[in-house]
Amino acid sequence: MLSLGTDAFPDRPGLRLQGLDTPLGTMIAACDDQRLHLLEFSDRRALPRQLRRLFRAFDGDIGFGRFPLTDRVERQLADFLEGRTERFDLPLALHGTDFSREVWLALMTLPAGKTISYGDLARRVGRAQSVRAVARANGANQIAIIIPCHRVIAADGALTGYGGGLWRKRWLIEHEARWQSSEGGEV
Repeated sequence: MLSLGTDAFPDRPGLRLQGLDTPLGTMIAACDDQRLHLLEFSDRRALPRQLRRLFRAFDGDIGFGRFPLTDRVERQLADFLEGRTERFDLPLALHGTDFSREVWLALMTLPAGKTISYGDLARRVGRAQSVRAVARANGANQIAIIIPCHRVIAADGALTGYGGGLWRKRWLIEHEARWQSSEGGEV
């Protein structure tokens, strides 16, 4: 089960950044000793802005390195991307509004291999008229893959709006479809 935290950071040892090599390119993981705060593709345009926000949240106590949690993130991410598991069991720190967190929590209930439209996701969180706000919350996700914003598609089935690049979104959706195929589900 994923555990979530949104509280302040009392007596923390700081945040450590680590590059992780994946089949989709280098990702940056930002962990403290208890939670994952960011997992993002190194070439994402929003990454500098996300790191500045974390820098402020941690009063500048950010450096390079790892915690044992970083090793867990790397291992689980590799297992997922190599097709050994479709689940993550990591403690997450969700930096966003209450509405954004609600959208991200809804995304995490969507099984691997399934997609959802922005409109359906808005209805799922009880905000049918807030499709654009749901799309913004989806785009503000800074824990890629684990919070599966790549599973959100346009109403017509088109792939749209993925900060990591549409080629990665396509790869992830096709990769996850294998689990649905192997379980006899629809792809």
